[in-house]
Amino acid sequence: MKQGNQSQLKNFINEVSFAIDDLVLFLDTHPCDKEALACYQDYRKMRQEALEEYSRCYGPLLDDMVLDKEEWTWALQPAPWKGEC
Repeated sequence: MKQGNQSQLKNFINEVSFAIDDLVLFLDTHPCDKEALACYQDYRKMRQEALEEYSRCYGPLLDDMVLDKEEWTWALQPAPWKGEC
């Protein structure tokens, strides 16, 4: 993932992070959508690679995004108001 400079790389990380956030919202309401889940995984990989490159070149960025599952199970669990939690 060779980006031009620090500003461009940081911008790319922000763009990919935005796409991930948008996919998270979609997956909350469409948890069985395999295409969206695959897209989410692809963007996560691109983001992780960009974060690693940024860290190597310019030092680490704060990153609190740790979602390492192969399916979107959060939305499939019983809701608290259904009394099953």
